[in-house]
Amino acid sequence: MMKLTQLLNQSPAKELSPDEEGTPKKSGRPPSQRKTPVPAAIPLLNPKVDDDGLMTPHSSDSSPTLKTEDLLFVGQLLADMSVTDLTRTTIEKELHGYPWSAVQQIIYQYKFPEKLTRPEVEFIVRLWHNSKRVELSAIAQECFARSPESLRSRLSLLEANYGGVRRDALLVEELVALEICHHENCYHADDIVSFFPEYHYERFRKLVSAFYPHKLRWTQRELQFITDKIKQGLSHEDYELLRYLPFRRKCEVKAKYLALKRKIPTTDLPSENVEIVSEPTHVENPLFDLIENDLTMTSIKNAVPTASTILKVVCQLQEEIERRGGSEKIAFTDPERDTVRKSLEEGLSHDEIQLQLPFRTQEEIDGQVKKMQSACVRQKKFKNDIERLIYEAEWYSSMAENAATPGGRRRRVRKDSVEFETLRKEAINKKKRILEGPTEEDPEKKRLNAIKTQKRVETIRKKKEHQEELKKRRQKGKSPATPRHQLRSYKERATQMKSLLEEAKYFQSITGDGKCVKEGVKRKRVPTYHLIPEFQNRQKLKTAQKKIEEQKFRRRGRARASSETPSTEESDFDEVDKLQRAMEEDLSDDDDISPFDPPDICRDTLVPLHGRELFNDSISTGCLFPFYVSFTSDLSSMMRPGKEYPVINTVASDVIRENLKSYKSLTGSFPPLYAIGPNGESIGNSRNVIHVRYLLYPTHSEQFILAKPKSNELDPVYEINKIFQIHYALYFSHSEVLKDIIYNDYCQSLQEAVDNEDFGAFMTVIDKWNCLMLELTPYPIEINPSVDINESLRCFLPRNYNIFPSYTDLKLQQFHLEVLAAGETNINTPVKPSPLLRRVSQTLQSPKLSTKMPSNPEIAQLPDVYVSRFRHLRPILYSTAFINLLNSMTSITRYCVQQLLLRTYSRIVSPHSRKLRSYKAFSAEVYGELLPSFVSEVLSKVDLQPHHKFYDLGSGVGNTTFQAALEFGVHESGGCEIMGHASYLTSRQEIFLQKQLALLGMKELNLSFALDQSFVDNDEVRKKCVDCDVLIVNNYLFDFPLNVAVGKLLVGLRPGSKIISLRNFIPPRYKVGDDDTIFDYLTVEKFEMSDYFSVSWTANKVPYYISTVQKEVVDEYK
Repeated sequence: MMKLTQLLNQSPAKELSPDEEGTPKKSGRPPSQRKTPVPAAIPLLNPKVDDDGLMTPHSSDSSPTLKTEDLLFVGQLLADMSVTDLTRTTIEKELHGYPWSAVQQIIYQYKFPEKLTRPEVEFIVRLWHNSKRVELSAIAQECFARSPESLRSRLSLLEANYGGVRRDALLVEELVALEICHHENCYHADDIVSFFPEYHYERFRKLVSAFYPHKLRWTQRELQFITDKIKQGLSHEDYELLRYLPFRRKCEVKAKYLALKRKIPTTDLPSENVEIVSEPTHVENPLFDLIENDLTMTSIKNAVPTASTILKVVCQLQEEIERRGGSEKIAFTDPERDTVRKSLEEGLSHDEIQLQLPFRTQEEIDGQVKKMQSACVRQKKFKNDIERLIYEAEWYSSMAENAATPGGRRRRVRKDSVEFETLRKEAINKKKRILEGPTEEDPEKKRLNAIKTQKRVETIRKKKEHQEELKKRRQKGKSPATPRHQLRSYKERATQMKSLLEEAKYFQSITGDGKCVKEGVKRKRVPTYHLIPEFQNRQKLKTAQKKIEEQKFRRRGRARASSETPSTEESDFDEVDKLQRAMEEDLSDDDDISPFDPPDICRDTLVPLHGRELFNDSISTGCLFPFYVSFTSDLSSMMRPGKEYPVINTVASDVIRENLKSYKSLTGSFPPLYAIGPNGESIGNSRNVIHVRYLLYPTHSEQFILAKPKSNELDPVYEINKIFQIHYALYFSHSEVLKDIIYNDYCQSLQEAVDNEDFGAFMTVIDKWNCLMLELTPYPIEINPSVDINESLRCFLPRNYNIFPSYTDLKLQQFHLEVLAAGETNINTPVKPSPLLRRVSQTLQSPKLSTKMPSNPEIAQLPDVYVSRFRHLRPILYSTAFINLLNSMTSITRYCVQQLLLRTYSRIVSPHSRKLRSYKAFSAEVYGELLPSFVSEVLSKVDLQPHHKFYDLGSGVGNTTFQAALEFGVHESGGCEIMGHASYLTSRQEIFLQKQLALLGMKELNLSFALDQSFVDNDEVRKKCVDCDVLIVNNYLFDFPLNVAVGKLLVGLRPGSKIISLRNFIPPRYKVGDDDTIFDYLTVEKFEMSDYFSVSWTANKVPYYISTVQKEVVDEYK
């Protein structure tokens, strides 16, 4: 909020006489009824004035026409009404003496709270309920303080939650009451009665159970109400307690009642209730979680820090078990069941089982062993069919019991449960009685049975004769009729045809209105409105998905009342809302972040180099001048093979320029994305480009267009942030101090400038970075620092903007000290330099180089005094220390590797990703990607080393091959791909990635691809594969013949080689055949990914298989 005096400076009010002072001409209230205005509390914005003295278009057309007293009064009134009633009708009523056009001048500059007032909610709900087609303009006119997007979103939620049949079943007053309860968290009966006088507990409870769609959280008012009733001695079953909480089920009230009662001290409870409580207040012990999760002796030993306290912990657990009713009342946990199952498989004795299960009696263990025997040791031979039937029933019953009791929950014992042992005994006794010899029957009884049998035979004979006589009568004098089965078939066909015609008429309209589309009339198409949240942070999305899956698992199997709608059943909008709330929670727990998918440099993980050289030969040999790079003004050279590099990398800006319709302008003071062409058309703004320098070669810069993507396109602000973090990860990862500087002063400040719509702060960060690169580069580069590479953007900045940051702003002293400290303490064994290198090292000075290679390096000039580009002196040993620091690196950060790959992917593959989806569905040609987190985890699992060779059968666009070479530094990394478009993108990615690494001073990757080729019957690919140590085969959709071809292709792999696949190559009951295949030598292990979002086709955790080649045929397959 701005002070009122700043607003008055733009339009000075007329001075009033003492008699006129405080009495404005136009007034909505008498002066005696007005509240005393507080100028500091009026949130009026000052009209924006640029540094050149010109006002913005908005502020220049909105100079206030009201007097000082009127401004104070209207501002105070808006501040008061923003929490009570912000509808236009009420505001006009309160300010009936003021013209609305004059009041709008203040409204446009007022920042209103985001929360709707109660009258606004009531107006929107009533209008939606009473009219099937709601005019958004009518709502926007009445709710003038709200944006059209927020109003449209609220209408969409109303339609999703109460549309269709629910709208007709609810009265408008009832719907208004439900929405106000949700909006204001009013779940107490006294609060509901204030705006719903017709409140009745039974009726309102049914409304909540049947129609209330929102998720409930306990409010402070409800908790305080229950606490007061507990202190008054009221029982949880008392109707007085329930009728004040209409949003809560009886079981929910009981659970919360008992939970709060345990927290209340006994002294605060009524004296008459103290005697009823038979159990003392129990203090929760963290070790008591073992009772619900794991009661084995192994878990107790792991949970107890010292062996001396094990006995004490066992006694505490035994007392807690007795307090809960004994071990019979506590269900077996999953580890206990696993222990019993393992004992059955290994044939352990009862004493050995008892040692692992110290809290279980012998009867409980015997009962559990008996249940497990039917599942683990299945009986195959039976004495008779009855015994087999009883055994199978017992086996299926045990399976159902295990499936119905996940997580160690105790299963309810039903009254009609069958005692299989008793049934087995009764069946055996019955069988014995049947097998006993027949006794002699009474002669009289035998005679009577014979008479009954004769009568039965006679009745059957007469009935048969009668049927034959009827058949002969029907056949005489009648024409042949259609058989009944044919008639029935015709009727069925006619009915089906009629049904198909009706369905065709119904679906001839996409909207499903049941009207046929006549000839010459276009089909009606109505776009569907989808409410899709935008996720800018992928890590938040993963964490939110993980939390939701855990919540679903925890409430699985919970009992529900059949007469009401459970609160856990939610619509799609509730799922979106739930995911959004989970993403908004604080991600302070680092356990949710996978070590194989770091989101930034602050939560990064390291990958050991294992002695491989990461940087180019110039750095590896300790040379004090850079590896020669030939720069050219041809901007297209970045995507051409060869050793030429452009001075400006425009690949990212070209991607944005080609997809300009997918972007919009950054808001606030940022330059517009579009400009008006000579013919009045809208064209791209040619001045809206920015350049960012690199450290080792400051002559080179990368170009971006400042814009905001509408969906998942390349984000230029995020890409600039990546450049900052990649530079830290490559050159300064040894220092936590420099991490804080780069992350806070550059990454965070850049994002805050965009969020605050402050272009001046954004350019300050960019100028600081470009100047920092010129100061910190260890090499002398011929460049004129007075040349402004971002000159085109200066017209959008104020005139007093300072382009050149100071020595203190750059914090150069910290950078110099950190590099010198690390470089002097991590000097490796010196190498033998060339004569020129020895001469340069002895003088501790740097040669002056140009972009052209000198014809005679021996005559390179050596400056007498090293002067920095902006005349800031730096230590003369800085360059030597910087090179030594890079040579002493023993690891590379995983974030740096993955972001280098993603930079390449977002520029080359993403703009053409639609063509990759054009292959036949559910075939071996379908394109599916293994994301970088998947590749990092599986290749770390197989311990991939720099001396190994890697190959990818079905490499797609080459991501896996690139990552194996860059992250793990394999001796050779290759891949084979048959699809034409994927092969084309692979070659373009390889060109860009290799040139990107060269500009960062990194070593060239050793890559080999077989593009536009099938690996079936391909001798060149076979030679590469057989010579590899690790292979990846994405056989998720491979058919059987293709799997067989893979087995034949890989025959000859060295023992110990690893094959990573998404499906198991070895089918069930596999046996050695006549064909020579690698499958006969494979032992397979199954694993599951530790994190979500590891592959492109699903967000869930996926299993994968690691097959190891053995020396001989596996015995299991013989």
